[in-house]
Amino acid sequence: MSIFDLFGKDSRTKKDRTALFAEQTAEAQNKVSERGPVTVFNPSSYADVETIIDSLKSGKTAVVHLTALKPETAIRIIDMLSGAVYALGGGVYEMEKNIFMFSPSGVEMK
Repeated sequence: MSIFDLFGKDSRTKKDRTALFAEQTAEAQNKVSERGPVTVFNPSSYADVETIIDSLKSGKTAVVHLTALKPETAIRIIDMLSGAVYALGGGVYEMEKNIFMFSPSGVEMK
């Protein structure tokens, strides 16, 4: 995708660009982004907590999307991650409803 695609200068129609964006978004939701100092997680169960904690232990900030989970599972994940972040000397920030940012020690959030 080039910069011109964003401004509608591509030869494809808007409908084609929208469908392409939807496909790319669906693919991205199924993957974990590990570029840079922030890792984005979309856990599907409580079993994914270990991976998120390992990321925090390695010094990366974790953004966790809990929108697709049952409330009980989401609460368990938040509780476990909050404990891990406390042990690491980090912090928790609620970005939006059911989207949280967990940071390890040394990362300041405002």
